[in-house]
Amino acid sequence: MPLIEDFTDFEAFKRCRDFTRKVGGLIRTDSLRRDLDLVRQIRRASVSILSNFAEGFEREGRQEFLQFLSFSKGSVGEIRAQLMYAVDEGYLEEALQKEADHVGREATRLIGGLMKHLNKSEIPGQKYLAHDGSGHKKGQQIGATQNSKLKTQNPKLKTAP
Repeated sequence: MPLIEDFTDFEAFKRCRDFTRKVGGLIRTDSLRRDLDLVRQIRRASVSILSNFAEGFEREGRQEFLQFLSFSKGSVGEIRAQLMYAVDEGYLEEALQKEADHVGREATRLIGGLMKHLNKSEIPGQKYLAHDGSGHKKGQQIGATQNSKLKTQNPKLKTAP
């Protein structure tokens, strides 16, 4: 398994991006654009999915990463529900909503799996690693270790100083 060095390396992020692209295409349709408030809300939630994923990763601590992944996952659910509403209001064809929903469910599944993995990790995150005196941090990088354990918070573990 390759070392994860950037948030874009995660399959969960890639699937979230697929979902936001699919949703972006839907909110540009004339029928959905009849409800500008709904379109704005969906757009904000779409941006939130990717932004929170990236921000959580870049904070270099598993607690923060888990928290921000939870926000991303919630935003996927929010959009899925909003697209159902759009179908009910006659703004969107149900077949298009179901296509997007399938991608959204896959994104949610992958985020949830990543969160479970992070909860099992015993490594608190890169920002908690000690420096080796040369300006480099001891230990392994934030994304994944040699054995693919991601660094996140486990509430049962003691936190680093």
